Amino acid sequence: MDRLDILWSEREIRAVLQRYCRGLDRLDEELAKSAYHDDAHDDRGVIRGNAHDFVKQIIPVLRDAYSGTLHTLHGSTIEIDGDTAGVETYCTAHHVRDADGVRRVEQFAGRYVDRFERRDGAWKIARRLVLSDYSLVHEVPIDPAEAQAGFNLGRRDRDDASYQVLPLRGPGAPTL
Repeated sequence: MDRLDILWSEREIRAVLQRYCRGLDRLDEELAKSAYHDDAHDDRGVIRGNAHDFVKQIIPVLRDAYSGTLHTLHGSTIEIDGDTAGVETYCTAHHVRDADGVRRVEQFAGRYVDRFERRDGAWKIARRLVLSDYSLVHEVPIDPAEAQAGFNLGRRDRDDASYQVLPLRGPGAPTL
């Protein structure tokens, strides 16, 4: 591999990681699945199996159990060998529940340890192991003025404003 191929591959791998997080937070099953090869394996300890099955199961849980989620990625170490790559990515996930005037924020910090494979020119996750480094839970009163703070609100579906500037590929893709 030449330097340009390595740089481009690293860029593609980071884009896949971002697409996965965006898919979960926007409750977009197809977008989250697009980060994985069809036969990919996902191991979270309590949940292990086909990655596409995991995404299909987790999206309704995220929709029904939480009023919002935010998955963030931090540093990634990427080592590429031909059409395979070992990738460790630090991540934080926030899951928010609002009930009885209390906001509960469940925070997970850990790492995605991934084996990426480039098949037919596309880098995707072939195997994922999720490692938990710590978890926290915060409970705070819900501030009634918060909803009137003047911020533009995000949505947890394809009506989110990000879909206007980050079009999906394909004939039904939104355009500016």
